[in-house]
Amino acid sequence: MKWVLFDFGGVICDPPGPREAAALSGLIGVREERFWEVYWEGRLDYDMATVDAAGFWGGVYTGLGLTAADAPLDELIALDLKMWGYLNSGTLDILRELEGRAVPLALLSNAPLEMARLIDEQPWAAVFSHRFFSADLRRAKPDPAIYREVCERLGVSPGDVVFVDDRADNVEAATALGISGVLFTDADRLRADLDRLVST
Repeated sequence: MKWVLFDFGGVICDPPGPREAAALSGLIGVREERFWEVYWEGRLDYDMATVDAAGFWGGVYTGLGLTAADAPLDELIALDLKMWGYLNSGTLDILRELEGRAVPLALLSNAPLEMARLIDEQPWAAVFSHRFFSADLRRAKPDPAIYREVCERLGVSPGDVVFVDDRADNVEAATALGISGVLFTDADRLRADLDRLVST
């Protein structure tokens, strides 16, 4: 039976909504569009733990022309975690269905340490026998090395894995290694794709 490897952001949780984004940009005091530009510029380093939370948010402030020392770090971290905390009920239903069919499940997320540890504590995460985070592995999707490492840790070949992600570049990098890739759009389409790719 194939493993199903799930992304978190945009698959298990919904993408950040306007209310949460407005809360973060409002706390900083900048336009939302400009906030997102700078937020994503340094996010991958934060996700890989190349920089810590203070370094990431300090970089955001500096990139916005603000003083890094003025960043209210605890508030920023809390809002950032909350922003990624709205779960997709349809995906959760699919996870429970797969668990009930004894399909082996794993998680692979580009996530900083704070988010990784928060996910580890969530009851829904118990369906995953393995949880892999970029901050722990010190590499991130779509680097082919992260998929190879996950397969090695699972003890399977790429052809024995189905990978679900909402980003086309992440899916393409996985399929280039022989992993079956599924680009997530919604739960109904995902269920149909997994019924086709995963046998019991």
